[in-house]
Amino acid sequence: MVVDITSDTLTAPFTGIDEADFDVFAVPGLEMRMEALKAHLRPKLTGIGEYMAPLLSEWIEKPFYAHVAKHARRKTNPPNDSWVAFSFNQRGYKKWPTFMIGAWQTHVFVQFGVIYESPYKADFGRAILTESKRVLELLPSNYRMYPDHMKPEGVALDQLSSDQFEHIATRVIEKKNADLLFGISLMREEVLQMSGEELLDQLKTAMIPLAKLYVLTVAQL
Repeated sequence: MVVDITSDTLTAPFTGIDEADFDVFAVPGLEMRMEALKAHLRPKLTGIGEYMAPLLSEWIEKPFYAHVAKHARRKTNPPNDSWVAFSFNQRGYKKWPTFMIGAWQTHVFVQFGVIYESPYKADFGRAILTESKRVLELLPSNYRMYPDHMKPEGVALDQLSSDQFEHIATRVIEKKNADLLFGISLMREEVLQMSGEELLDQLKTAMIPLAKLYVLTVAQL
């Protein structure tokens, strides 16, 4: 399905992500940063959610819902990134294997996997290990593996040995606070050159292999 971004699918035209959206993460203090986030980046994440949820629903053949991060639990430290997550559960996403599209000050990210709060994270890790060959066939070699969703670096799949891949996947099975996600980053300078339509197309392209990974692994949970 191709979603017409000028249609009623979006509540407002999507204009892309600009300098002000990235720069919210340079605003000092929790209250001021949250105000900047709500004014600038959050409406863009909402637009991305409205665009991507119908695509995921079609690709995976079940309804998916967008959940824009609210950072409601924060009392002192301002967020260093923000995102829209996608889950088949209408009430939330942290419990389930989930998709996320978001931004740090330096880049936009597209990811799929589990975070430490999911009760299914060990099952997901075992599914990744069981299907490791097919996982690496599905994902382009420049995609990355993320053992901690709070650290943006990750490790490129083409730089991982089989033992390193197994170690990261095993960690989410054994460690209480471990995450396991796969994805890719679009650097700030690259994103700033894109129109809204071009960025949505890039995000869709980046999400397709992750949707295939979802079908491969979550079917086993």
